[in-house]
Amino acid sequence: MVSKTVVIAIDNSKECLQALDFALQHFPKGYSYHLVHIQPRPFGSTFVTTTAAAGILHDSRSALEKDMVVTGATSRFMEDIFAPRVRMAGVDFFKVVLDAISDSSSHIGAALCEYAEKIEAAALIAMRRNKSHVSRFFIGSVTRYCALHSPTPFVIVASSASRHCI
Repeated sequence: MVSKTVVIAIDNSKECLQALDFALQHFPKGYSYHLVHIQPRPFGSTFVTTTAAAGILHDSRSALEKDMVVTGATSRFMEDIFAPRVRMAGVDFFKVVLDAISDSSSHIGAALCEYAEKIEAAALIAMRRNKSHVSRFFIGSVTRYCALHSPTPFVIVASSASRHCI
């Protein structure tokens, strides 16, 4: 019987397999794995205030349709890349695609933290990306946001390239 859950933050890259491998190695059977991808939805809530703004409604609707296509592609990517490894380990897992209101690090991090807290996860696991210090300063970092704000224990898995960096 599965009684504990682990949330593994993934994006559309194979590098996140390292986070999954870490979870499988350090959180043995008896855990269910929630593979969570955050899908930014900048056009998800259209609010029309003027007739001029109403002209973008059609464009926004097509953007929403594009978001649905992207979500489907993400789900297929999760099934093709991540699901076989979890199935091979013989553990329970769920593929979860959540919305964020934008692609900012803070919105994506907040969505991850809120989900982990909502399901009362034992841990939230994420990859550390190899961003330059300048990129992290201007763009932000999802792992940094989660490390500072997550009420759930947060585990950062270093990418293999960053393990060799000082």
